[in-house]
Amino acid sequence: MNDTNLQIITLTKRDRNYSNLKGLDSSLRHSLRLDQNEYDDFEFNLNPPHPNFVIVSGVEKPLTRDLATQILADFNGQLQTKIKATEASDEIASEKEKLRKLKSKLIKFINATKPTEIKEYITSVMEGEKPLVVGDYAALLNQHKISRIAQRIDLLENYTTKKREIEQNAPDRAVSRTVNRVKEIILVIPEPNKLAITKAYTDLLQKALHQFYQKNFPNNDILFSFSHLDETTNHVHAFLDLQNTKSGKYDFSAQEFEFASQYYARNKTGLDKISGPPKLEDFKLPNRTNEKQNHRFVRERESWKSKVMQAAFYEHFNGLAAAYGLQAKFLPKTKEKTEYLSKIEQEAKKPKSERSHNYYTRHLEKLQQELTTKEVELIEQKATVVNLNTTINDLRSTVTSYKATIQTLEIQANEQRKENNELDHHKQKLNYEINKRTTKTEELSSNFKTMKSRMTKELNELHKKIKEDTNRKSALEKAIKAYEEELEPLIKRFDILMDRILQARRLDENPEQYYKKLRENTYEMASRLGTEKRKDYLFNVAEQLKDQGLDHSQVALGFSDKIKLWASDTFTNKQVVDFDKEEAEQAKQARKRRLLKPKPPSPFQDPYDPYQ
Repeated sequence: MNDTNLQIITLTKRDRNYSNLKGLDSSLRHSLRLDQNEYDDFEFNLNPPHPNFVIVSGVEKPLTRDLATQILADFNGQLQTKIKATEASDEIASEKEKLRKLKSKLIKFINATKPTEIKEYITSVMEGEKPLVVGDYAALLNQHKISRIAQRIDLLENYTTKKREIEQNAPDRAVSRTVNRVKEIILVIPEPNKLAITKAYTDLLQKALHQFYQKNFPNNDILFSFSHLDETTNHVHAFLDLQNTKSGKYDFSAQEFEFASQYYARNKTGLDKISGPPKLEDFKLPNRTNEKQNHRFVRERESWKSKVMQAAFYEHFNGLAAAYGLQAKFLPKTKEKTEYLSKIEQEAKKPKSERSHNYYTRHLEKLQQELTTKEVELIEQKATVVNLNTTINDLRSTVTSYKATIQTLEIQANEQRKENNELDHHKQKLNYEINKRTTKTEELSSNFKTMKSRMTKELNELHKKIKEDTNRKSALEKAIKAYEEELEPLIKRFDILMDRILQARRLDENPEQYYKKLRENTYEMASRLGTEKRKDYLFNVAEQLKDQGLDHSQVALGFSDKIKLWASDTFTNKQVVDFDKEEAEQAKQARKRRLLKPKPPSPFQDPYDPYQ
């Protein structure tokens, strides 16, 4: 569907994180419609034309009171069980706080230290990638003239010891009591968009939410979600479990930031209104404390993450909304828009019964509009009666004038008869011209048949060419499939073996086994290439080894390998890729240019021998 045919709308997406289980229970009861009170008439329609729906375990069901009660009971039971199993005791919480302070001191030291080697060493020890070796660490600090070396060593030792104690003594019961356990996501098409309240629109919102989080955060389950069709807007509520099912950690915020960073890196040209992610050093001022610096950095990073997440969700939503004739866009950030959003935020903080726009006030507004319309219709009807009376008087006077007009028309009729006789004469002349043009038309028809025959012949030739192109396309698809299944793994394995040889050389180990595997890999790759493509591939393998200072002769194919290649070319059809004539010539010229380009001497050559 063309973008010009889409209705432009706005979206409101709000996230609420719950560590306070009382707040979670209250919001969940509202979504389940279990909070019945004297303000229900203000909050939602008690007799809606469509029922509300809930999605639990991927199954959508009408939301009944019995089902709502069962969902709440099951969820509370599961949540309490999880809390008992994972929440840290006072003692563990105290130990984790000590670990956090030690980590904070280490990060502060890292940020204030310029040598990259020290940063990499401390980070790898903190993340458990390597053990702490006091002698190595002390030598590294001495090398870069770091002061208070003993204190630096004690700090890193204390951190690794404390981290090991916590992991050994309480690996499962280490979740802070203040950690956010559930996120509520509310997605709304605001009322000013003037969309009818329909299940089709809430289905669109549900699909957008579920697919977005299942695709980008597959290790966090959507516990349940609700479609409310008894209020004044199309909107849904979804409750997301913030515990990572893969790692068991509550690391959703870190996952969001990682996703935002990757999305921004892929799409930053289209996100020209959003600058890059903030850096800690951007908030460093001479008189600003580290605490304020960190606080501002964290706050700005969260703001940046929210902007990128919103842009990503809008892109995802619009990919689905086009089928519904909709497209969501950001409104321009004007003063009026800012004030309007501020009022909406203030209204959202009030109970629904106290909002200026709720179900009850919307109903009153609708009745008032209907009354105004009826009053206008009544005034119009009264004016119509007056106009009709005036028209009747006008018609009476008009009848008199019509009689005089009839006499005039009879005189004009006699004159018209004379004109008709003249027209008959002209008609005869026109018939002659028509007969003449008919003859010309028949001549053109004959010419058309001849042209049609020629075009039919050309069309048959075109069909034949299309069929040949289709056969070439089929061969190309077969080659692409073979590349993905056979050639790509060999290309990747080549890079891995190159890295192994380079590593063996750095470690002064014998790389012979890797050279042997690399030669075998080169033979397998060559056996799947046509003649011209194979020449180019073997040339580039040798040049790549030379560029890395490796012995290319150990990978060169021997006489027996060439015999096997000849047999493979003759008796098998494994050769899936080859150059055409033009590509072969281009590759040949590229090899010549590379051979003419001066190169650094190989470690396997004598730099003083001009004949090598």
